[in-house]
Amino acid sequence: MTTTLTPKQRETILRAATSAPSKYNTQPWWFRWDEDDLEVHIDRTRSLPHSDPTGREAHIACGAAAFSARLGYGAFDIGTTVERLPEQVDPLFAARVRVVSDAPDPRFALLHPYLPRRRTNRAPFRDTPIPPQVVDELRAAARAEETRLHIVTWEPFYERLLTLIREATGLEEDELRDERAAWVDAPGAEHRHEGIAAESLGPLPEQPTGSVRDLAVGRDIPGRDHAAFEQQPTIAVLATCTDTRYDWLAAGQALQYILVTATRRGVAASFANQPLEDSDLRFEASRFAGPSDYAHYGSAQMILRLGLCRTEVPPTARRPLTDVLGPPPM
Repeated sequence: MTTTLTPKQRETILRAATSAPSKYNTQPWWFRWDEDDLEVHIDRTRSLPHSDPTGREAHIACGAAAFSARLGYGAFDIGTTVERLPEQVDPLFAARVRVVSDAPDPRFALLHPYLPRRRTNRAPFRDTPIPPQVVDELRAAARAEETRLHIVTWEPFYERLLTLIREATGLEEDELRDERAAWVDAPGAEHRHEGIAAESLGPLPEQPTGSVRDLAVGRDIPGRDHAAFEQQPTIAVLATCTDTRYDWLAAGQALQYILVTATRRGVAASFANQPLEDSDLRFEASRFAGPSDYAHYGSAQMILRLGLCRTEVPPTARRPLTDVLGPPPM
C-alpha cells in the first residue's frame, strides 16, 4: 500500500533525516523525493579529503540519516525499509528509504521524539556505570542493523585502545587539523548552519584522557574551561563484518539506532575516532572489535565514549530543509 505524504509529514521526515550525526557536522547529504520514498545522496561538495579520504564517514552519516528518516516515517505509522546503494551506476546514491505495506517497528515511534535531544556530548559523564540492561539494548540495536557493538572492558585491551587513541592524536598532520579548523569554531560559526561552534566543544580535561576528543587540539579557544572527567569511561567499538560501502551504510544505520536508544535511556555519547583516520592504526583498532565469538566482525567503524549524562549540551546547527533538497549546486 502506497501512502500519500502531506507537506507536514514530508517536513517531519526530512527534519528527522537531517538530525543525524556527521563528522564535524558537515552534513554530507542531499535528499530527493521519489513519490513517497526518500532518496539519500552523498554531497561530494562537503567531502573531507584529509580526514575522510575514502568517504567512509560520509557513508556512515548518510546511513544514519536514512535510519533517522525511518523514525520520521514511523511517527506516522508508516512502514519502511532501506535499500543500500540502490543504483550501482551512481556511487553517490547512498540509500533509498522505501515505503512498504508492513507496519513499522513499534520502537520507531517511541524513539522519534528523542531525535532532537540526541547530541554529541563532549562534557564529563557520571562515574556511575551504565545499567547492564541498557547496554543490552544498545547491543541489540547494533545487531538489528547487521553490526556488532563491543564494550571494551578486558585488560590489556582497554588501556591499549586508550593509548592508541592518544597516539593517533599525536600523529595528526597539519593538513588534517587545518581541514578540521574550517568546520570547528570557524570565523562566523555562530551564523552558520553547519560545523561545530565553540560552545559544543566541551571543556578540556584536567587530567589527560584518551577517551575525550578535543576537536580544537592545538588551538586556543577563548573562554574554554577545564573539568574533571569520569575516571573509567565506557568505550565501545562499532564493527561490521567487512569493510565495503554497503557495510559503512549499515554502520551508520546502527550508529543512529544506538545513539537514539541511548538518549532515551539517559546515556550520552561522544566519539574517539582518531585511530580510524589512519589506515595502519585503524587495522590495529579493529582488534578491539570483539572477543573470539565476534571475530568475523573485524572492521572497526566507530569508537564511542558512552556514559550517564551529567550535563546537557547545546544542539549543533542544521542546514535549512530547502538547502538539502535536490542536487547541490556544483
